[in-house]
Amino acid sequence: MEIQIEFRNQRGKRLRGMIHKPRTGARRVPGVVFFHGFTGDRMESHWIFVKCARALAKAGIASLRFDFYGSGESDGEFREVTLQSEIADAKSAVEFFRRQKGIDPKRLGLCGMSMGGAVAAMVAPWSKARALVLWSALAHPKHLRKLAERATRPLPNGACEYNAHEISARLLETVEKVRPLDAVRRFTAPTLIIHPGKDEHLPLHHPEDYFRASRAKVKEKIIIPGADHTYTSIAWEREVIAKTCGWFSNYLKR
Repeated sequence: MEIQIEFRNQRGKRLRGMIHKPRTGARRVPGVVFFHGFTGDRMESHWIFVKCARALAKAGIASLRFDFYGSGESDGEFREVTLQSEIADAKSAVEFFRRQKGIDPKRLGLCGMSMGGAVAAMVAPWSKARALVLWSALAHPKHLRKLAERATRPLPNGACEYNAHEISARLLETVEKVRPLDAVRRFTAPTLIIHPGKDEHLPLHHPEDYFRASRAKVKEKIIIPGADHTYTSIAWEREVIAKTCGWFSNYLKR
């Protein structure tokens, strides 16, 4: 079952998304909240979030995919976005999802991709999630400034343009205040880190730094040889989804 939803963030703005539920009758099921990447949306590249959500539903796990404020079909403009605003949106999404009928609020998992991985890491200790999965996750937010310098052009208002999106100077000026590695050190639930072997944006010290920082009682790091940042091949995509579904099935369905 797939249900289009909307809810409000802490500033009262509408965020839009999709809930996937397995067909399991009246009993409560575990759930996963997905956090998309920088300039992404709730479907993500080659619809990998959609495919993973449907695979989770087949495994008996519900999920929520949503667009951050300023992204996709949610309210706002991307020039208003900061990493801090996405963290606040993520908390609103977790609270909303936990209140939904049929969701077990005590069996929650988080999955974040790229900058959404940094968001997931930041939210994990607060949410008391039972499991965490990071895909191509940003470990050092200051790295966004380097990407902006290489891949953007300046705009007259002090902002810059990246892939037809206006990135505010405020986002780049405040991004270093966010410390996902510190958050991961406070999170002890099972943590899976998946990273491409040939990530064109985030080098391999990002997953390694997450793995070293993690205090999880159970943790694993998987490097997918040859893969790019968004796993754009059928084989890479299938591996990411299979590993993710296996992880959440192991640690949320108990």
